Amino acid sequence: MSGTSPVAVVLDPELRAAAHARSENAWWLYSTEVLDHLRVPYDVIDPDEAAARLAAGGTVLVHPAEGRIVSPAGETAFPADLWERIVTIQQGTPVEQDGPPAPDGSCPVDDGILKCDDGLALSYDEDRAMPPGEPELSGTFSHTYPPPAAAPMFHRARADRLRLDFLHLLFDAAEAAGIAVPWLHYWPAGVPAVAHMSHDSDGNNSEAALSALEVFDQAGVHVTWCHCFPGGYRPEVVAEIAARGHEQALHYNAMGDADIASWGWPQLRAQYAWAQAMTGREDIVSNKNHYTRWEGWDEFFLWCERIGIRIDESRGPSKQGNVGFPFGSCHLSFPIAGVREHNRRIDVLELPLHTQDLAWAGHTAIRDVILTEALDLHGVAHFLFHAAHLHTKPDVAQACRDVAAEARRLGMQWWTAEQLNDWERARRGVRVAAEPGAGSGELRIEVTATAAVKGAGVLVAVPGLREADTGGTPRVLTGDATCAVVTRHGRRLLELAADLPAGTSVFTVTTSGRSS
Repeated sequence: MSGTSPVAVVLDPELRAAAHARSENAWWLYSTEVLDHLRVPYDVIDPDEAAARLAAGGTVLVHPAEGRIVSPAGETAFPADLWERIVTIQQGTPVEQDGPPAPDGSCPVDDGILKCDDGLALSYDEDRAMPPGEPELSGTFSHTYPPPAAAPMFHRARADRLRLDFLHLLFDAAEAAGIAVPWLHYWPAGVPAVAHMSHDSDGNNSEAALSALEVFDQAGVHVTWCHCFPGGYRPEVVAEIAARGHEQALHYNAMGDADIASWGWPQLRAQYAWAQAMTGREDIVSNKNHYTRWEGWDEFFLWCERIGIRIDESRGPSKQGNVGFPFGSCHLSFPIAGVREHNRRIDVLELPLHTQDLAWAGHTAIRDVILTEALDLHGVAHFLFHAAHLHTKPDVAQACRDVAAEARRLGMQWWTAEQLNDWERARRGVRVAAEPGAGSGELRIEVTATAAVKGAGVLVAVPGLREADTGGTPRVLTGDATCAVVTRHGRRLLELAADLPAGTSVFTVTTSGRSS
């Protein structure tokens, strides 16, 4: 391989330093997280290297701070504030006081409890819609349980779609310049999207927990079981949760109802130790905050990083009118820290939450909207249930079984948060390179993985791959893999499906379906 990536990100260290000196965020640094999640191979270069790199050919330059994509075929502009918009939607604004409620009464977030959705950046008026087939609200929504009717919901993953707008421009620029761009599918080859179910142990009622275990067995789903301080289940119930294949996790409580149930690093550390002792598991990977509690902007992620929590799933709705995608995403991502930490990547994955307790805290009409958007964007749909409702409310238990079956019907697999964390971190260790092979119409693909990845879907945006191409045209000439033409994000791509061992694997495929 040439050793030159098809994409180069132009980052000016002086521009970054100047922004931080003014106590301003260098939002454009987030461009590398967008590319890293896709696993597009790229190099970071200084501005004075850009001209030579462009002249050498074979590279698309991204100037994230300026909003420009430059290739040998020309230049394309995009909004320079794109990165700020993505991060602000996903991470919200700093939570220091109650947020404003929705005018229609569907989101009474001004409840005196600081939480994630007090920092919403999306608009109640412009970014929500009624679920399909549900009547528009007439008058003020009555926020009661179960909901008397469907409320407007955040029906689109706005941050994900902004990312996708940029990626389409990048792929279009590469296509125009005749540059093949490889990347890595978010999930195993052939899996369009995944689903995740979590459970919160509020109240720690052991009989309710046993009922929940039966419902999850009937649904055929292993859940991430978040344990809430104080108290805990009977020891035999805790053991049974693990025995049935569920993940033991933390449900950090900062609601002020116990001695260490308040907001702060010492309290999180103490509750983490409590969860370790109660579950007998030293390595607690995942957390969700009770009542989606949140304060400030980045400090909770920094605490998680410090203590060893590797994936957090707190950021989601607490009210019926902000279910769906209130933080604009159905994808795993690493958040960025503020100016004090120089906008570095925080080593804690963020797993968005989309709704709580269908048929109780969320109207059942929202289910398919969430599943469809996650499927369209190849993301992960996250549904939360509580044993207290599964135990006492047959409609909630049935909604749990139904969403499990519907996701599977759509081809989505159910994964725990720990599985999601392990997969995403493993795929982040994969680097893909593609270049023309020795023969006409051949493509040589080199994949280097820091850890084994089973069933990886290596994708290549091959210039000229036509809509009319069929999956039977490409063939693998060397290497243990299969290949086909697939559609991802609305684009026709070559997909190489292979079990990747740690180390370097080389494949040669034909791409004879390209147009001339």
